[in-house]
Amino acid sequence: MKTSQTWADAHVQSLRDLTPTVREFTLRPAGGALAHAPGSHLQVQLLVGGQPQTRSYSLVGEPDGEAYRIAVKRLDDGKGGSLAMWQLAQGDRLRVSEPQNHFALAWDAPAYLLAAGGIGVTPLVGMARALAARGAAVRMLYAARSDAELAYADSLRDSLGDALRTCVGERIDFAAEIAALSPGAQLYLCGPAPMLDAARRA
Repeated sequence: MKTSQTWADAHVQSLRDLTPTVREFTLRPAGGALAHAPGSHLQVQLLVGGQPQTRSYSLVGEPDGEAYRIAVKRLDDGKGGSLAMWQLAQGDRLRVSEPQNHFALAWDAPAYLLAAGGIGVTPLVGMARALAARGAAVRMLYAARSDAELAYADSLRDSLGDALRTCVGERIDFAAEIAALSPGAQLYLCGPAPMLDAARRA
């Protein structure tokens, strides 16, 4: 099947452990990185169990024209994609797609609520920073199993201040949060399946 997807050779420019299970990768493609809007993702081609496979990862933060940033949570009981990523070292080469966006941010809402669970924070980091920079009315809920797993919490706090609420070891009351939204407000939610199901029931 033909595809219009464009791929580029890239290398791992740097790695950074954000939490005990989340590692950030800076990937530098040949020719530089393409512009991307908040909520965009990147596809990566890598070997999983010796077989070439493709994985999708949300892009973190704002574009700089030089490299892409993604964050990968290590899943020891997963299908191997995260473990293959964690085996990469600085300088290793791989192929990356052009950015795509199926989680686009609406810029004209009167208010915003961003809700993240665990690694689901990655696409919301750029949204939070962009909205805060515009002076938008934005709040963010960020849930994780422990304080140690709150990746990007410090930079989000710098952008959002008291508009960021972290939830550790507790359930988010989505019914109350959604009921409190003002008319026309936009909800952006990204997290594990139980969190998404709870939001849908609310």
